[in-house]
Amino acid sequence: MKPAVVFLFFFLTACYGFILDSVTNRKVCYGELGCFTTDAPFNGLQRPITVVPASPDVIKTQFLLYTRDSPTTADEQVLLYSDASTILSSMYSGSRPTAFIVHGFTHHGHRQWILNMKQALLKKRNINLIVVDWGHGAGIPYAQATANTRVVGAETGMLINQLISVTNTSAADVHVIGHSLGAHIAGYAGDRVQHLGRITGLDPADPYFQGGDPIIRLDATDADFVDVIHTDASSILELGMGSIQQMGHVDFYPNGGKDQPGCDAGLLGKVSHTVWNAVSQLDLYAGEATVACSHERSYELFTESISSSCPFKAYPCTSAAEFDLGHCLRCHGDECSEMGYNSINFAARGSLYLQTQANAPFCNYHYQLNVTGKNNMDGVVTAVLQGQNGNSSPIKLMTDNEVHTQGHTISKFIKIKEDIGEIVAVAMQYDKTSSVLTGWAYPEDWLLMGVSLMDGSTQQLSSFCGYGKTVTNHKAISMGLSGTC
Repeated sequence: MKPAVVFLFFFLTACYGFILDSVTNRKVCYGELGCFTTDAPFNGLQRPITVVPASPDVIKTQFLLYTRDSPTTADEQVLLYSDASTILSSMYSGSRPTAFIVHGFTHHGHRQWILNMKQALLKKRNINLIVVDWGHGAGIPYAQATANTRVVGAETGMLINQLISVTNTSAADVHVIGHSLGAHIAGYAGDRVQHLGRITGLDPADPYFQGGDPIIRLDATDADFVDVIHTDASSILELGMGSIQQMGHVDFYPNGGKDQPGCDAGLLGKVSHTVWNAVSQLDLYAGEATVACSHERSYELFTESISSSCPFKAYPCTSAAEFDLGHCLRCHGDECSEMGYNSINFAARGSLYLQTQANAPFCNYHYQLNVTGKNNMDGVVTAVLQGQNGNSSPIKLMTDNEVHTQGHTISKFIKIKEDIGEIVAVAMQYDKTSSVLTGWAYPEDWLLMGVSLMDGSTQQLSSFCGYGKTVTNHKAISMGLSGTC
């Protein structure tokens, strides 16, 4: 029998068995974990096929402990929620804070991103680090993996309660970090632990969860503090895997929460590049990294935030579109926060926005530059922010040659990767459009009425010595802070 026919036979057999099980099996009980049914609210419209979770023996969840004294895979110790001796004989200490990392669909506990996050967390703080490896239950079909999250969440909750019982661990010192389906596992665990300290949801999975009852997904009641990073909230028709729905006390939407810089956007782009990368590199992970690029960006952003000196500052706004126009860099009181590891240190709540770079390091410093002209002009204006620690790259203040009338203000939202320190001057160059038809209608020089800059990080609004200044065609001038004119 040809390989393709064999594959098709087993695929159809597996699908038949899966569908048959979904029809005939509506309730299962797994000892101390309790019973699981497909009754409401687990059978809503967002779940076209609803199945019960597989047994713990099938899922084979492992809880892998790491500490500063046992940080490598070779050092890992397996903890059992059903056997307190595995905890008491391990390197676990109830006097230290504890963090869990939970992967999502098709992943396992030794993926590189988990190792990177584990290393960063252990370097940051002396903690117990536990990786929840449920790789045997995280595979296809997706509907079964979503059902299995309920068992894994219950197991995680059981382990946390066991840690509290036998080591005097404080629930307030436990932080569960979950990506995709792992975010909802964190929510299920939080349901079983009183006053769990924190859950971080990294692009919580959308299919089968968005719009559902809070019981079936991550929500703000699952821990004392729930923070969520949304990165792939495009429509499922565009292969968006993450949810746009606000699920935490504070929800961060970098770059609008979808189509991250450096990642393909739209169905065609994702599919074509996924196939090409998988075939050209003979690597399925390379293909996955393309189609899931925005989805996976969430854990890259969080990992960077653990040790970054750049603050990932995020701002409240009415929408992502308004933020991208630079209208929301003001922080009134406690309205702003820092996305990622440090968000728990801020009182901000609700939806917050920021922009990031296309490649690591992803963090940005945000500015809003406003330049008002005194006369008409037709051309391109380029600015350079001059800081105490260095200068920005040249920034075009418009997309192309544009006509600006007297009194018009050019407003540009700027993101800079480097920390150039306090801005002490702004350099500006005007290049007039060379046109036989219209060039005669506009002056060679551009007269300024004012230049101001809003620094999102420091919340400082600065004015520069622009009033009455002349920007000569094809030449640059530098304007210091007002008061130094």
